[in-house]
Amino acid sequence: LTGSRDGRAAVLCHREAVKALMELTTDTQPLISRDAHLALLNLSEQEEFVARVAELQAIPKFLQIVADPACKEADKLCMMFSNLTRHLSGAEAFTKAIATDGCVSLSQLVHIFDRKNFNKDANFDYLAAVFSNITQVKAARSYFLDRSSKTLVSRLLPYTRYEASLVRRGGIVGLLKNLTFEVDAHEWLLSEDVDLLPSLLLPLAGPEQFDEEEMQKLPEDLQYLPDDKKREEDPDIRKILLEALMKLCSTKSGRSYLKEKQVYLIVRELHAQERDREVADTCDKLVHMLISDEPPTEMDNLAEVVIPEDIARKFSMPLATSCVS
Repeated sequence: LTGSRDGRAAVLCHREAVKALMELTTDTQPLISRDAHLALLNLSEQEEFVARVAELQAIPKFLQIVADPACKEADKLCMMFSNLTRHLSGAEAFTKAIATDGCVSLSQLVHIFDRKNFNKDANFDYLAAVFSNITQVKAARSYFLDRSSKTLVSRLLPYTRYEASLVRRGGIVGLLKNLTFEVDAHEWLLSEDVDLLPSLLLPLAGPEQFDEEEMQKLPEDLQYLPDDKKREEDPDIRKILLEALMKLCSTKSGRSYLKEKQVYLIVRELHAQERDREVADTCDKLVHMLISDEPPTEMDNLAEVVIPEDIARKFSMPLATSCVS
């Protein structure tokens, strides 16, 4: 029934039907529990599902199930949450839930995501999409950017080059781009406390070698890369990485830092090899920001420059990651 749009709409019209499905997820019969989880995953494709979940206060319950190392359906629930949080209302509901006393916290979810073999039946890759999606919401970005919990971001940085899962690295790249919308956090993100820049640049770098003077100015992780170094293969991820670098150019200090670290060299070589038009265009925009003269003093912070509302809207929305069941 939940395999079609009409069927999902029919189920979502009935609060008690959704509630019954949620209760069946803990049925002692594995097949019944599995099918209930699958039905909820299908329902989560509809935005109307968000209202039902909020109404039934189901997010904390399902997060507790995800946090159970013995749960066999944890990945289905993570996929359900990734669908739920694509919608702003779902991202807000999820962010509100994890801030509630007694609910599984964001730090616990990051721990589960980062811990190898936490659950032998789940890989938790779709938590990356959840992290990306909830950071549409300012409060969620604030949780990740809490300087007393800097390990939240630091633990996730290596996954920008996690070859085993496109979903995992794409979600983390989306998260990091969303965090760059908080311009006041740029200095901290680029500092030694977090050291964000190498994690954004490494996936964009190839095996090119530069002269010694240029090489020494690159971040240490970008120096003397092996001959078999490959760039990120997914064009959408390459574009998001470039857009995050562009956001870091919003302030004069950010532009100066990226210029000092020779970001231009990496982007120049990427552009020379790029075959995707949208990615190439984004390269052009970033190169322009890196090689142009500084704007007038009153425009030092590009994030504060007043531009027409319709144009601003196109460039000021944090990213939601699309995930399908």
